[in-house]
Amino acid sequence: MIHIVFGESAAGALRHASRKTDDEVIGFPGDLSVGPIDGIDRPAGIARRFDWERETFHEMFRGPDGSEAVFRNAVERLAGLPDGERVTVWTCENATEQIGLRLACYLLRGREVDVQTVNTHRAMLEAPGVPGVTVDIRHSGELSTEQLRSFYKTHCEALPEARRHLLAEEGEALLNTPGLVRSWQDGSIVHAPESRDDAFILSCVERGLDQSDGEWVLAIRVVGEAMGHAIQTVSDGWFEARIRALVRSGRLEAAGNLRSIRMYKVRLAGRQPQSDQAVLR
Repeated sequence: MIHIVFGESAAGALRHASRKTDDEVIGFPGDLSVGPIDGIDRPAGIARRFDWERETFHEMFRGPDGSEAVFRNAVERLAGLPDGERVTVWTCENATEQIGLRLACYLLRGREVDVQTVNTHRAMLEAPGVPGVTVDIRHSGELSTEQLRSFYKTHCEALPEARRHLLAEEGEALLNTPGLVRSWQDGSIVHAPESRDDAFILSCVERGLDQSDGEWVLAIRVVGEAMGHAIQTVSDGWFEARIRALVRSGRLEAAGNLRSIRMYKVRLAGRQPQSDQAVLR
C-alpha cells in the first residue's frame, strides 16, 4: 500500500504508524492553502513555489532543509506509479489536504491504480469517545500514530471512479490558476485575496493589547492567538508574514527587529505615538 499525505507532521506520524509494514508513505511538505500552486506538478512551478516561501517566510517558519527536493520527488513518484498499485490518500476538512487530494487525483489520472481515501476529520467525529463530547480536529497532523492505525482500519473507503475523475479535473483547474490564498468553504476550494486574514489579525492584536498593558503586544503572541482562533487552517509563518505586511502598509506599528518574531512587538496604528524604531525586513 502507498499512503499519500500532506504536511510534515502527518507524514512523520504515518511513517511511524506503518513502520512495521511494507507500506510506503509519500509525504508532501508545506501548506498548500497559501503560496503559488499553479504548475506545481512540474519542476519550474515547484521552484517558483519554494522561491516564494524563501522570500515570504522567515527562516524559522520554512520547512526543513531539502523540502523542495522532497516535494519534487513526491510529485515524480506519484506521477510515475505503475498500474496495479494500491493507493490511500489521507485528507481532512482543510484547504491544504483537500487541495492535496485533488493534486493526487490529477497526478494519478490515466493510471490503473486502486485509490481509496481516509477523511481523518470524519473519522475523528465518528470515533468512540466520551458520550456527549465531540472532538473536532483541524488537520491530520493532530492525530497520534494509534489513531492513524485505527482510522485506516475503520474509515478507509474506495474512491468511486466518477468522483476521482471530478477531483482530477478540479486539481487540473487549481494547477492552472494563479493566486496566493485558498480557503476551504462549504465543501469547495475558494480562491481568496492575499489580505483575507488581515482584519482577523488586527482583531487578534487588539485583543492582545486589551489583555496586556495596552501599549504593545508581542508578535509571537499575536501569531499564537491567530493560530488558536482562525477559521481557516494555515501555517504560523503565513500569519507572521501578514503581520509584517500590515506594518509595511501602516495599519500596524512595530518596535524591535522584524527579522525575528521573538524580537518585535506591535500595536494598532494610531493607538498612541510610536516610541521605538522598527527594523523592517
